[in-house]
Amino acid sequence: MIDNLRKQIQERLDQLLAEAEKLRRALTALDRRGRSTPPSPAASARPRPASPPQRRAPARRARRRTAPGATKSRVLGALSDGKAMTAGEVAAATGLARGTVSTTLSKLAKSGEVLKAERGYRLPS
Repeated sequence: MIDNLRKQIQERLDQLLAEAEKLRRALTALDRRGRSTPPSPAASARPRPASPPQRRAPARRARRRTAPGATKSRVLGALSDGKAMTAGEVAAATGLARGTVSTTLSKLAKSGEVLKAERGYRLPS
C-alpha cells in the first residue's frame, strides 16, 4: 500500500515538474517578445528558497452563512432524543463543523438551554 502511494505521489510530482517547465518556457517566450534582447538565463531563473517552504493554511471553501437560529435549531434537534452527546457527535449528526457546534453548545449551556452532562451535553429534563 505504501509503495502504491509513493508511486502515485512520484507520478504527480513528475506531472507538476513538467508543467512548471512548460510555464517557464512560456514566460521566457513572452519575455523575448517584449524585449529586443533575450533575457539571460540567470535573470529568468527564479532563486530557490534556502529554507523549506512554509506550510500554507488549507484553502477554505466559501460557505454561506446559515439563517439566524438555524444552527441552534439543528443542535437542539440532535439533542432531542434525550441522550447526552459530545460536540463531535452532534457535529456528525447535523453535518455542522465541530467548532461551530462546540461554540453553540457552550453558549446554550451558559443560557441554560442545555446542560453539561458527565460526557457531553443534554437537554434539561
